[in-house]
Amino acid sequence: KGDNGKIGVIGGCLEYTGAPYFAAISALKVGADLVHIFCAMSAGPVIKTMSPELIVHPYLPETADMNQKDARTASQAADAVERWFSRMDVLVIGPGLGRDPFILA
Repeated sequence: KGDNGKIGVIGGCLEYTGAPYFAAISALKVGADLVHIFCAMSAGPVIKTMSPELIVHPYLPETADMNQKDARTASQAADAVERWFSRMDVLVIGPGLGRDPFILA
């Protein structure tokens, strides 16, 4: 796994779960071996149900999550995603990211 490409898709919020899914599934259909989606916490469970072939990381907190005890700061979320960058051949940034100010920070 990984010889034909490892793709990272950064995107997806509760309102827009289809955009990162279609970007990721398209990468698989054209031959990529592994596709990771880094999305908002609220979008993770939804995207995971769309395809077992996708690796979903619900690391990005939204403003609504900030009242929860386990919410991450913007820098912690960025660190969680950034540690994967060296393993990716390509990054796709933005499909379905939404307009949440905390994610855009």
